[in-house]
Amino acid sequence: MSLIAPLNILFAGLAGAILLLYMLRLKRKERVISSTLLWQSALRDLQANAPWQRLRSSLLMWLQIAFILLAAFALMRPAIKVLSKGGQTVAIILDASASMEASDVSPSRFGRAQAEATRLVNALSTGDQATIIQAGVQTRVVAPLTADKSTLKNAINRAAPQDSTCDLREAIVLATALLRDKKATQIYVLSDGAVPPINDLSVGKTGVQFVKIGQGKNNLGITAMDVRRGYGQNSTPEIFVTVHNFSDTDRKIELELAHNNNLVVVRPMTIKAGAQASELFTPTNFKEGLFSARFDAGDDLATDDVAYAELEPARRLRVLLLSDGGNLFLEKALGLGDVELLRSSPGDFAATGTNKQYDVVVCDGVAPPNLPNTNQLVFNAITDFSPVTKIGVAQNPSVADWDKRHPVARFAPWNDVQIGSSLAVQTKNWGRAIVEAEKTPLVVAGEKNGKRVVWCGFDLRQTDLPLRVAFPIFITNSLRWLTARRGAGNIDGATQRAGEVVALDPPTGISQLTVVAPDKSKDTIPIENPPVLYGEADKIGVYNVSGKNGEREYSRAFAVSLLNKSESDIAPRDSIQIGAGEKIGGETRARANKELWGYIALLALGLLSVEWWVYHRGV
Repeated sequence: MSLIAPLNILFAGLAGAILLLYMLRLKRKERVISSTLLWQSALRDLQANAPWQRLRSSLLMWLQIAFILLAAFALMRPAIKVLSKGGQTVAIILDASASMEASDVSPSRFGRAQAEATRLVNALSTGDQATIIQAGVQTRVVAPLTADKSTLKNAINRAAPQDSTCDLREAIVLATALLRDKKATQIYVLSDGAVPPINDLSVGKTGVQFVKIGQGKNNLGITAMDVRRGYGQNSTPEIFVTVHNFSDTDRKIELELAHNNNLVVVRPMTIKAGAQASELFTPTNFKEGLFSARFDAGDDLATDDVAYAELEPARRLRVLLLSDGGNLFLEKALGLGDVELLRSSPGDFAATGTNKQYDVVVCDGVAPPNLPNTNQLVFNAITDFSPVTKIGVAQNPSVADWDKRHPVARFAPWNDVQIGSSLAVQTKNWGRAIVEAEKTPLVVAGEKNGKRVVWCGFDLRQTDLPLRVAFPIFITNSLRWLTARRGAGNIDGATQRAGEVVALDPPTGISQLTVVAPDKSKDTIPIENPPVLYGEADKIGVYNVSGKNGEREYSRAFAVSLLNKSESDIAPRDSIQIGAGEKIGGETRARANKELWGYIALLALGLLSVEWWVYHRGV
């Protein structure tokens, strides 16, 4: 409750005047006497002393004081924040991310958000409109603008959380667009606030209120899982798992590693409060398959207690090296893995090699025409498939930063690498800078039309990179990423996160695929132009894919995990940031004031009526 005119409390001082009047008031009782002669002196004494006698309690006095206090309170114009009456347009955003599945409140955070959204709908007045928006990895309008409360409530009940992240910015942008040109607009964000700041967003005159959902942070989660082979032939696979403890107490768990649902090993782990711990598994008997890591901690979010990683079968790569005069450093690095390395000059390639099949073509300073439509690793050249546009030459560029999360640059330290010169380029919209100098990218990776490329702007002979430990790791990473299954988040297999698009590569001749989700729901996908992109993998678990080509059946499985630190950190936030430095907390910016002075004035008039009745009854 707020007070619009708090200074009017000064009118309550009239209650003191009433008390003073009662202290000065003479209360006489009528008596019939024979003569007043003997009472005159006594009456003079009483008239002199009566005003300062002890105040006596009186029902009339208390009723009059109560009337004055209520009247003063009404003049202060008390008000509460409510949905405004008549013609308000409201957007209710339901956070449907994985953290909203936490069970620290009953029945869950998302269930509590649904109850709060229903309460907001019930508070709408005649003429108000509302829309319901579900904010997950993809934003969906589950109920368009309508004044029908039944439609809004049904949409709220149909909404369901996803095992993925929440794009709250997109949801607010959509809500703002839906409320544009409406009057008395208001956006309600029902969330635990586990979202990054939204600094580049303006909602104009639309009010935004953040409704905090949740109260605890008792959770442990698997925030990273990776599977890879070593950098030598026939090397043992390694599975790396990180568990983060977001609670306030140290926790002990048993981390289980399974292969194709068969338990392999159990490792005890002790994780300190607010810290993380990692385990490295090196199972020697498995060369491929689906690995899973899980634990049972009895925490408030079960979604991140399991993670999956798929190791694809190793295969021998057919790699063509195009170079004028050869490159011994590059040849040695390319030959470290299971690679059939073919060498050719641009002239010989134009004469004999254009019709052959290769997994990767490596261009060392040359860009011959008619390159095969396959994956490319390019040094110091611009091919038709390069993800960059040349704008000049950069002399002595120094490495400013590199993307440690990208599979191509992973585990390869690029600091202090000396480079004589590099092509100065601009990255195309489908390219991604992996290693950057101050004014130009040095290494760019990209994928287009089902093919991948790693482009390097420098000549290896003019750098000390071949003398560093990063070089063979970078080359091996590049070959593995270039030839990995499309849609895989890993260079050796798939570490798929919920909500990401999965690329399905069925064999030729299959007209449709059936995908069975972990909750046993089915999707049938017609195949027109492979690869098939599947964007409904928003639940943690194993998905089974099947298809048929005549008498030949095709099947494969893939698994998705949460692996998201911000979602596993379920501690609810008190506010969210929208716009430059502006935090939206529990207060609204544009809600209507419902003033209560009228009700209080009616109560005061009622007391005045009672006072009149008491006075005339002589009580």
